[in-house]
Amino acid sequence: MRVHSFDDGFATAGGAPAGEREMCPDGTHNVTIKEAAEGPHKYPENYPGEFLHLTLAPNGPYGFVWSSIGVGPKDKSLAAALAAALGMTAAEWADTDPDELIGRQVQATTKQFTSKAGKTRVYVNDFLPIEKAPEKKPANRTPAAKVAAARGDEAGEADDIPFMWMLPLALAVASMGGLA
Repeated sequence: MRVHSFDDGFATAGGAPAGEREMCPDGTHNVTIKEAAEGPHKYPENYPGEFLHLTLAPNGPYGFVWSSIGVGPKDKSLAAALAAALGMTAAEWADTDPDELIGRQVQATTKQFTSKAGKTRVYVNDFLPIEKAPEKKPANRTPAAKVAAARGDEAGEADDIPFMWMLPLALAVASMGGLA
């Protein structure tokens, strides 16, 4: 298990102390954008130009993932995927301020990479929209619910007859003089 340290002030759900969390494994994870800013890369001699820097917080016991999106062809496709995952058109994306991204949720496809120097980093390969849970179909309406809906009530009130199928039986027993 690779662990990296940082101090975000929170203990993990898995019980690891604050500042130590497992690196995000390969795969697709729901993430929240915690920070977003524009500016030069940390290593401008290697990566010239302006970048959109994102700090992503995966749901679960994983540490933050950092992503810098530049203007290269691969970065443009990643920016387009992020805009699509957020439900934005190209025009909306162009007018978006980085502060507007903070708190938004998307899915990020991550990949771990170990450099020649032996350092492991987590990269974001793609952004996807959050999958929404399928809507539940309403339950089949019982006869009592249909009667209550026709009256404008809710089923289950004190004057409702709980077992409608027993009504004919009760009427038959009453017409025969009741139970002896």
